[in-house]
Amino acid sequence: MIKTIINRNKTKLSVIFYKTTVILLSLLCYSNLSAQYADFEYMTELCECKAQFDSTKYSRQQLQNTFDHIYWNNASNIDTHPTDFDKEVPVLLDSLEAEHRRKLEFLEQLDIVDDKFWQRERDKMIKYINSTCELRRVTIRARLDPKELLDYKLVDSTCKYFRDALIAGGDQLLKAWTVLNEIQKKRNGDPEGLQRRFERDYSSPDRLQIARREVMTFGWWNHANALLPHIDEDGYEDNFDRLLKDIQCECDEP
Repeated sequence: MIKTIINRNKTKLSVIFYKTTVILLSLLCYSNLSAQYADFEYMTELCECKAQFDSTKYSRQQLQNTFDHIYWNNASNIDTHPTDFDKEVPVLLDSLEAEHRRKLEFLEQLDIVDDKFWQRERDKMIKYINSTCELRRVTIRARLDPKELLDYKLVDSTCKYFRDALIAGGDQLLKAWTVLNEIQKKRNGDPEGLQRRFERDYSSPDRLQIARREVMTFGWWNHANALLPHIDEDGYEDNFDRLLKDIQCECDEP
């Protein structure tokens, strides 16, 4: 009888121990899972958002860097403009080279999330920076010698047309300016006003200088720039949301 009671007590203790162990393990797992996820706040164009991210995969700073500089494409912007005719060529070239080095170094060293999509987007930005700086560099140099444009290879027939006119100068440049004006009039909300301005400038004693600036800026540069591998930002929102969970946003009406 005594042995039976002892055995029953042992069984009860075993059950209690088992249940206690299960509860403790469950609490421990819940605690670890809770500690695994951290809060993250960010703003889109229209929304203020709160979410959580897996802190075992990436840090808050990596996530913030990805959002601030890759998602918003801020890191690939180049401010030195080749058709800023108010600045001298050496000044523009020095500015461009310094900005090129600075932007590349920043992007290459930027600590972002270890994710194939965002790593690939960073690579695209680096490629774009190198491409746009190459075009800007040759365009700036062409202000002193238009033949510099011959060294640039990413061109189509339109680029070649305006490039050859800039190199030839004279009547060929004036003709290209006239063609460019007709193209611009088709896209302008005030084609008559644009034509009046063109006729005034064409009658100016400085018309060749004006033609060179117009063709360089709106002919050569605009068309060559359009051929660059620009960042299209396709899939940015979905792929950033994929890094988060429990996303809650308060949005203004567009």
